Amino acid sequence: MKRALLAAVLLVAVTACGSPGSDSETGPTTATATPTSDTGTTVVPTTTTTTPPPPPPPATVATAAVPVQPAPVQPPPVEPPPVQPPPAAPSAYYENCDAARAAGAAPIHRGEPGYRPGLDRDGDGTACDG
Repeated sequence: MKRALLAAVLLVAVTACGSPGSDSETGPTTATATPTSDTGTTVVPTTTTTTPPPPPPPATVATAAVPVQPAPVQPPPVEPPPVQPPPAAPSAYYENCDAARAAGAAPIHRGEPGYRPGLDRDGDGTACDG
């Protein structure tokens, strides 16, 4: 009787150690017990095999499709036309006011081609005015 009880306790202990959900992940466990009772009958040996649970499926990472937007099309830069320097003022030199009148340039104002203080008698900024 003691042997049968011992075998049963051993069988329960071995089964509990390898049951699914236990922390043990060492692989299949086999337990064999061959107890005989005091009554003279033979107890049939019991073999228990436990297999660890299958590993969980790999985690899949959900990725959101990010729309790819094309870069905005920009027109080519517009270059301003080249800056033209103002036309060069014709250099004019008049010997006297009679020469300026003959050329059709009189009266000549200060800043205009051909003006010079020597032709402006009264210094008012207008040469050959009289």
